[in-house]
Amino acid sequence: MEHVDRVDRLLALVAELRAAAPVPLEPRELAARLEVGERTVRRDLELLTHGGLQVRQPGRRGYVLEEPAEPEPLSEVASLMGPVRDTLAEAVRRRRVVRLAYTDQAGARSFRDVEAHGLVTAPYGEYLVGWCLMRDGPRMFRLDRVGAAVLSGRGADVRDLDGLLAALRVPMPRPAPGARRRSPVGAARARAWTLDRLEFVRGRLRDAAAEVRGGGEGAAALRGVLGHLAEWTRWQLAAVRAAATGEDPVLEGRRPAFPPVFDRELPYDARERMIQDAMALRSLGDLARDLNQVLEAAAHWAADCDDALWEGELPDPRPYGGPGPPRPLADLLAGWRGPLAHIEWHLDRLADEPPRPPDGAEEEVRVVDRCPLQA
Repeated sequence: MEHVDRVDRLLALVAELRAAAPVPLEPRELAARLEVGERTVRRDLELLTHGGLQVRQPGRRGYVLEEPAEPEPLSEVASLMGPVRDTLAEAVRRRRVVRLAYTDQAGARSFRDVEAHGLVTAPYGEYLVGWCLMRDGPRMFRLDRVGAAVLSGRGADVRDLDGLLAALRVPMPRPAPGARRRSPVGAARARAWTLDRLEFVRGRLRDAAAEVRGGGEGAAALRGVLGHLAEWTRWQLAAVRAAATGEDPVLEGRRPAFPPVFDRELPYDARERMIQDAMALRSLGDLARDLNQVLEAAAHWAADCDDALWEGELPDPRPYGGPGPPRPLADLLAGWRGPLAHIEWHLDRLADEPPRPPDGAEEEVRVVDRCPLQA
């Protein structure tokens, strides 16, 4: 193992103990795995123990990491009296229905029973994701608008959290008027939310490609859509990054050779025909890899860029006309009208019943004909 700093060494030490549990590991074995001396291992273990890590030496045969005890379930009264977030986390953990006193953005208060399925962090707040029994549908509830919460005795139905998030498809949460977010916490939340959205969309693309692998039904339509998405997503992400950094756009992935006229001002239809012609030479797998490389590069940049970029607002680059109103970076990348929402729009349309193509039209481009980027 190459030289690592102390924080990384402590992480590696805990990882080794956790992987071996409940089997004890002797100091000399830990030292060999971490490529440090036994004295360093003992000193690190002492530090971790004083910090609250549950490490013990059964029979002096080595060190073993104890799993934390399961917290006592909250009673209904305790859930009502304690912090709201603790009650909601308990409801999610135990898959329970929780009753909320909730005040919406307009100031109207309601009382509703909600199946608690997850807590998610967005740039400007934390949200409970659940199934609202009053509305009979998926909903998100901002935690700072939950005045009180109490656990009920009812269990929640089994529902997929990713499915709920996809079904909600809400615009990016915006800060309150006049709010100023300058703390690293705000930047960390925005970055984490964006990276989660990137990974979720990449997962949807993998699933879509797997469904038509081997030339199955829908392969031709997906092929046309992936060609469209690879080029437009490449442009959208490059434009957002250029707006954020002030540098020239960097087009990621494996861009095909376009005619010189492609980089001039063109109507949407003419540009799309050039995209489809250039992408027609590629296989579905090649198109999927190109788009994945574009998204992977965006994830690397989002993970490493300065916190300050997540705390302000940037002009919204549009493919036609001038830039739109300024929005936060997380909103530009992963919110409404951004490149990820564009990808999901097309994936959703693939599941629709295809319209009858006009005479002479290529069925492969039926979905991109109605692309929201035209607007």
